This record gives sequence, structure tokens and C-alpha cells, in this order.
Amino acid sequence: MGVLYMRKKKRTCITAACLLLSLASVHAHAEDQMVQDTEETGQASSSASDLQEVFSADGLFELIGETQSKQGQALEDVLPKPATAAVPAAPPSSSLTVQTLDPHPGPAEAYASNAEEYQEADYRFYSDTLFYTCTRHETEDGFYYLTHVVIKDPSQIRGEDSYGDFAGIRETPGDAASRTGAAVLVNGSYFDYGTGYATGGELLIRDQQVVHGPWSDGYEICLRKDGTLFSPGYNTIESVLAQDVVFSWGTCEDLLIRDGEKCVLTDYDWNGNLYPRTAIGMVRPLEYYLITAGGPDHANGITIYEEQEIFASLGCFYARGLDGGGSSALVLDGEYVNENGDRISEDLVLRRPTADFLLFTE
Repeated sequence: MGVLYMRKKKRTCITAACLLLSLASVHAHAEDQMVQDTEETGQASSSASDLQEVFSADGLFELIGETQSKQGQALEDVLPKPATAAVPAAPPSSSLTVQTLDPHPGPAEAYASNAEEYQEADYRFYSDTLFYTCTRHETEDGFYYLTHVVIKDPSQIRGEDSYGDFAGIRETPGDAASRTGAAVLVNGSYFDYGTGYATGGELLIRDQQVVHGPWSDGYEICLRKDGTLFSPGYNTIESVLAQDVVFSWGTCEDLLIRDGEKCVLTDYDWNGNLYPRTAIGMVRPLEYYLITAGGPDHANGITIYEEQEIFASLGCFYARGLDGGGSSALVLDGEYVNENGDRISEDLVLRRPTADFLLFTE
């Protein structure tokens, strides 16, 4: 699907370029006609004036609007449209403090202290550098997979853009897991269907570099070099980068757990709906829990209230949801665990490509 999307994007760019060249030619003709008419009659002809009016910002975009909608490519990226919305005020400079916790001792300790969990798990793995278990849990209205991950080094948890590039071309979780060699991988940020880019949070960081956003708006999940996960709130780029953030994912979900305490959740239907969901919780650096719930047609999901209770019962210091719905996916050692995606027909469900991922390596 990534190749098809790329081809469509190329065709769109070519079409847009051809349109612009054609319009430029007409524009030049209009200017020549206006000069000629002015020299002969002292005023520009109505037809030339009409053509010139088309090339005002509003006229031009009205002319190409139909082509833009058909091609699915925002031509504003090629021809800047005059800004009409007021730019929001930047957040005041502030000092962001993120609590530093002692890291988990590592996989050997996890294996020794979770022997029963390991033996009863539906999926399990243990080595000197990685411990994980994954178990399916039934609820009154659905089910979810709970994955417990402990790593030896913070470099083993990371974010990954689709195809390794922040370029707006989406990739399926299975392909991303195969490409990166991830032992555990889940879908990441919310994304824009039109552009393919990650969205949700205002500030997106890759390898300690800002790739989008003038500041954080509180809907980011940030990963520090030491493996700490946190959400920065409404803050400046400088204060967020000062925390050694190596990657951030964008979300639209309420914060579930902060500083070991359950957060007050927004009282609206979305939080109480049964829905396919992906979420991550951190007990401390190097120890994490993942929840992956639901299936095709938004069946057998869980609520955000249930997610919060699960993470709280596990002693998580931080927890928040990633993208969900048809995007929700869990891949262990290259194999999908959950059945989910976009239904194409009664018998066919295709895995949804997403913008980025959260993964663990051995």
C-alpha cells in the first residue's frame, strides 16, 4: 500500500505542476493583453481584467479547487494561500520538570520475580537483554492483550517513522516490524489521512530534532534518553528538548496516569465507548506495559476508563493511549497477535498502514 500511495502522490505532484505551468502561461497572456489594450484604448479590456482577477489569491484557488479535491493533494503547499486565521500566542517560557525514577534492574530480575506470569502467558520471551509476556484477558464486553516488557538498556525502546522517514508515506505495522527487527511493536501516533503525517500532539520530535510544531500542546507522549515516558503539557520547545527527548508521538487521548496517580478523565462518550485501543504504561524506566484491544468493525474493544484501571492496578507511574480503531496493532517477533484492520469485504480485512510506531528490540 505504501508503493501505491507513493505513485498516487507522484501523479498528483505532476498534475499540479502541469496545472501551474498552464496557469502561468494564461497569466502571462493576460498581462500582455492588458498592456496591448491599454496602449490602444487607454484602458484594459474586460476579458483581460477578468483573467487578471482570476490570479488573485481567492480567484486562483477557486479555479483550481475542483482539481485539488479530485487529486487529494493540497495545492496550498505549492501556492501559499494568504493566512486568515490568527496565530495563537506562544506559551510563556517555563522550566519543565520531569521526575527521574530508578530504572528496573533488567530482564533477569523480571524473569525471576514473574515466573508464574511467564509460564501462563500466551506469548513469552526471555534473554539477557529482553523479557516480555503477552496474555489475552477477557472482559464483560470484549477482550484485550496485555504485554509486559522489561529491557536492559533504554536504547531498546524507540520510536520509528514509517519506512524510516518522516515523509507522510504510511507503512503497515507488520512491515515495519520486519524492516526494523523489532521484538515488540505497536502502532503509534494519530495521523492525517490526507497527508499521511503523524498528528495529534503539536510538537513532534525525531532524534532530538523538532520536525513539527512551535511548542507542545500537552497531547504528546515523549520518550527521554533514559527510557522515561512523559507528557510535557503546554510548554516551549526549549523546555521540552532540555529533557533529552529523543522521540515523541502525537495523541488525542486523555492522560491516564501521571506521577503514579490516576488523572481526571474528560466526561464524554468517547472515553466510555468500547473501542479498539492501543496504550502504553511505564512503571519505571525499562519496565512497560502495553494494552492492545479490539478487532475489525470496532468490535470487542475496551473503554478508556478500563484502560486507566488496568494501568493503575499494575503500578504504572505514567500511562496514555496511542492511536486506536483500525490502526490498533500488536506485532511480536514479526507476527500479528491481534486481528484488526480495515474491512474491505465480508471476508477480507486489510491491515491499516500508519504513520509511526513504538517498538522494543532485543
